[in-house]
Amino acid sequence: MAHAQRELLWDMEHITEMTGGAKLTLHHPTFRDVSIVHDAPWEGNVCCYHTVIQDGAKYMMYYRGMTWNMPGMAAHPDVTCYAESDDGIHWRKPNLGIFEFNGSKDNNIIWMGDASTHNFAPFLDTNPACPPEQRFKAIGGTDTKGLFLYVSPDGVHWQLAQPDPVFTKGLFDSQNTAFYDNVRNCYVLHFRDMQPIKDHFSVRAILRATSQDAIHWSEAEWLDYGPDAQPMELYTNAITPYVRCPEMYIGFPKRFLRNRTTVYDHSGGGGIPGLSDGVFMSSRDDLHYHRWSEAFIRPGLQHERWINRNNMAASGCVVTHSDIPGTPDELSIYSTEAYYSDVPNRIRRHTMRMDGFVSVQAPYSGGSFTMKPITFKPTANPHAMPDCPVQIINRPQGDRALKVLQPCVYTLPVEKNLGKQVTFAITIDNAETGSPRRLFSSYAGGKNNPGERKFLLDMQIGAASSDWPVLRFWYDGMEVGVNAADCPDWKSLSRSRLAIVATYNDGLISLYLNGKRYATGGESGHGDLITPIGPVRFAEDYPPTATTNEPYLGEVLEMAIVQRVLTDDEIASAAAKNLSAVVSETDKGLHYDMQNKNVWQLANRLNPNQKPLDLRSLSWGDTMLLLNASTSAAGDIRCEIRDENNQPIPGFTLAECTPLYGDDLELIMTWQNGPDITSLANRPVILHFELRDADVYSFTFGQP
Repeated sequence: MAHAQRELLWDMEHITEMTGGAKLTLHHPTFRDVSIVHDAPWEGNVCCYHTVIQDGAKYMMYYRGMTWNMPGMAAHPDVTCYAESDDGIHWRKPNLGIFEFNGSKDNNIIWMGDASTHNFAPFLDTNPACPPEQRFKAIGGTDTKGLFLYVSPDGVHWQLAQPDPVFTKGLFDSQNTAFYDNVRNCYVLHFRDMQPIKDHFSVRAILRATSQDAIHWSEAEWLDYGPDAQPMELYTNAITPYVRCPEMYIGFPKRFLRNRTTVYDHSGGGGIPGLSDGVFMSSRDDLHYHRWSEAFIRPGLQHERWINRNNMAASGCVVTHSDIPGTPDELSIYSTEAYYSDVPNRIRRHTMRMDGFVSVQAPYSGGSFTMKPITFKPTANPHAMPDCPVQIINRPQGDRALKVLQPCVYTLPVEKNLGKQVTFAITIDNAETGSPRRLFSSYAGGKNNPGERKFLLDMQIGAASSDWPVLRFWYDGMEVGVNAADCPDWKSLSRSRLAIVATYNDGLISLYLNGKRYATGGESGHGDLITPIGPVRFAEDYPPTATTNEPYLGEVLEMAIVQRVLTDDEIASAAAKNLSAVVSETDKGLHYDMQNKNVWQLANRLNPNQKPLDLRSLSWGDTMLLLNASTSAAGDIRCEIRDENNQPIPGFTLAECTPLYGDDLELIMTWQNGPDITSLANRPVILHFELRDADVYSFTFGQP
């Protein structure tokens, strides 16, 4: 039984069954811009073994500078170079002034003079016990001398950690990678050797070792790809913890076809043929890997990528902004081209959607997959805010108000069934303009259809739109609104102190502004006011509409939900004074009058024993099932949640699931009773998905 984290659907490890057209599908990166052209005199046409590190807002790149038999550029000893970027897209080569090359220190060389410059591979040491002067580490070396360890405080100025090698058993003529694993609490090393296959035939393959101090290492083990895996020659490994789920390792090894060449390759590579492409593999334990036989990075249409030893992926997968406005961040990886050509070679950026390497994909004809039992914990609210922009303030007028500076939402401690008679009251001031602004809501998107019992009370502030009343009440297919024509001074009225009251009486609805009735409507016989999605919220909707759909911003002097209909006289008196003058402590419901001493809490005057509402814990939603998924406009995804005996759980069946369509990193799965699945926490459940023309890359439990 698995425990919930980000569940990446990249292998069959946690999937028990696939039916119909559903299958695991490998996706391919999008070729983007060239990041760096290696045209400096100390670089050349065989620059490689790139490493990319994201350190906060800074991106750092390391690579070997070297020239092989290129017109106009002299061959020179290996050097290790450094580049940096503010976005992972546009790169610069700083003049560091550390090492001299051809009589000048105006270069970006960070290491030279020993054999490790051939494959110097840095990493950011995330070990909590790492001393600041060793925050960056690197390994490099040769087959004859072994691997050496280097340290640096800033990733630019380096020194040898000790004179002796830290690892000696292996063939290290490649990019050997190391990092600290914060999940398993150890250093991990991946390197290349020749693995015997059969009949005295060996291929380049990958081993791994672990360490507690990056100096003393365990015996190395070969990576295992399963009994049915065909031999594959892997020149590099580029293995790293996945940035969005460090428990999972990803690798982009360069697959090497030693006997193939093309008409585009005039270099001979020193008389050695060999074509390459990039493959993708992933692991949950860093020993057993799911390695795809199909290429992840094909050489493509560029002839320079069909030359000997190209398409080598850099070590490192980083998060970068998308160049398409309004779309989420994406992943960037980098690979080489024009290696062994007669021009300076380059490194090009490629992008993937988050988690987008592999998906469970189904055609329009449909398919399904079922997960192994999984448990998840209730969501610890990630929106808790010590410095909350929502708090009770003392106003210059001498009264107190709840001041809302940023979008927020709070689920109010009332029942879903409020009864046949309800009064909603709120007094506001200094509200920010918006069209519209939610006051009270139990709504998660869609039309106001009869029988669905969607509820909202909202208003436009400071302006009037022809599409909306300035104040409206929605419920169970009914809509009652106050029109702009009824309030000629609405612009100033709505931004000043304004007492708003809405009453519901078995379906009959009335709306009041400052004690005066402005609109009536609805129809008798609708019964109790029930909010099946969830209890009424203040200031915003339920997911999946949005966390900042139409939020209220401004001051609230008091608010109440009372389970009776206030009379016209009571409403007029409350507007002139306050709700405390007409709502007694014998009334049922809630009344927040902002008079409690704690500025972070709302205390219910009608129920002193009720736990105060903590303003520092924003409540966008409870525990929800969030999918990183993509559908066509005609496609959709449904999910059924089953118990550990594989029986559908009432309330979460396929028939009750709202078909999900769209394309986002956090699509919210919903059922007829809403998206909240907190009641299923801490017990084994089985997720069964039905797909049409859709991909599911990953899922997680929590809040968007």
